[in-house]
Amino acid sequence: MKKLHIIRSLPLHMIMWSSLLMLGGYPSTGWAQNLRDSVVKVFVTSNSMDYYRPWQSRGSTANTGSGAIIAGNRILTNAHVVSDHTFIQVRKESNPQKFIAAVEAIGHDCDLAILRVDDPTFFEGVTPFPMGELPELQDTVTVIGFPIGGDKLSITEGVVSRVEIIGYTQSAKKLLAVQIDAAINPGNSGGPILKDGLLVGIAMQMMGSGQNIGYMIPSPVINHFLTDLEKGEYEGFPTMGIDYHNTENKTLREYYGLTDKEGGVVITRVLPYSSAEGVLQDGDIILELDGVPIGVDGTFEFQKDTRLALSHLINQKMVGDDIAVKFMRAGQVHSTSITLDRFVGLVPFPHHFEKPPYYIYGGLVFTVLTTDLLESWGKDWWEKAPLDFLHYLLGSGRMNKERKKEIVTLIYVLPDDINVGYHGYSNDVIRKVNGQEFDSFKDFVLLLENHQEAFTILETQTTARIILDNRNIAEITQAILQRNHIPYQFSEDVAQWLGRQ
Repeated sequence: MKKLHIIRSLPLHMIMWSSLLMLGGYPSTGWAQNLRDSVVKVFVTSNSMDYYRPWQSRGSTANTGSGAIIAGNRILTNAHVVSDHTFIQVRKESNPQKFIAAVEAIGHDCDLAILRVDDPTFFEGVTPFPMGELPELQDTVTVIGFPIGGDKLSITEGVVSRVEIIGYTQSAKKLLAVQIDAAINPGNSGGPILKDGLLVGIAMQMMGSGQNIGYMIPSPVINHFLTDLEKGEYEGFPTMGIDYHNTENKTLREYYGLTDKEGGVVITRVLPYSSAEGVLQDGDIILELDGVPIGVDGTFEFQKDTRLALSHLINQKMVGDDIAVKFMRAGQVHSTSITLDRFVGLVPFPHHFEKPPYYIYGGLVFTVLTTDLLESWGKDWWEKAPLDFLHYLLGSGRMNKERKKEIVTLIYVLPDDINVGYHGYSNDVIRKVNGQEFDSFKDFVLLLENHQEAFTILETQTTARIILDNRNIAEITQAILQRNHIPYQFSEDVAQWLGRQ
């Protein structure tokens, strides 16, 4: 598995560490001189949530990144630079003073954020970066930012080597990205990448297993993010909600009645609650999207000698837009239109929740299965996380044949007399409450809260039964919380469901 790494913003304690030589001067070109104050250093204090102990955070850390001033006195940077922030400051190259900044908007799916500085003097004499077009292969680009190795602005150059769809490390969302061979290091995150003085991208992530393999968020993704914000609230990138397979196999094409001239991909699954549900079916062949022919490998002609995955045609749309679909079903060609919406999978991608939902009942700690929770198992979580959990993310469970909206998990048990015999239970999926199935975490919580029986019977994925005595369980739960120094029995969203704000 190729490992892509976010260019994590630089911890402050490392600023004095390196003796690497960074470029201290500036190119003689006029645009570089005029725009160097348009690049800012971002100082962030953050405190991320602990998804395995969802009532607490992991503790404060201090990091730095880069940002680019764009039109409207806004600072464009990466979402991962300012994720879980508690305090932000920014500084220009020519001014040692730091100014307080705030997050105006954030899009974890595209790893972009907008910062606001209320003090107007910060922007005096600053020329915003003008936006440019998507660069092409072998174009030369300039990377500007404040990476590891010094406190001054660093400028490097590189060449565009690939334009393709990749999974963004911040969210796992597959979007357009540009690979460059310029030196990109920790601290470059959020910094501008220029071509002929125009902003064509933002530094994002690098491939740890290679040399000088860096990725930038290109201008089409940036423009989508900015256009989305014009509506007042960021909605993100829509998804059709299908899995598909190529039609390269000759026998497969013959089976579906495809000619040698036709491309297309065969739908293997229409995901529940997705935009395509009720319109497309398993076995349909997608031939065109918005009039663009789809190849047998699921790509379309994008630029000269460049093909991209069909998902880019969907990613160019805004939430609520329609996309025209030409498809074949049972040998007949049909045309339809699908209104695109956001789609949240059965196991949400990272940063779906700002704070994880949780609920504690009789010492049993419940939450929702998310990628954020899986990442609690460390850097190689896909190898270390419980197999039952990975089943829902990567295996057949993601197909969601039971049409669940969320997977409820028992992550561990806080020992007490009421739960003796279950103290070793952990990392299991809850299937039923008193014989009743449920579709979401909210439904699960309400089943527990509104019970009238003498006992609560929980059935888990491993077919185990947990039976709790309901007598005085509210008082017992509070005693368990107090003993374990847990301030609240449930998260804020659960409090709203229960009317206990």
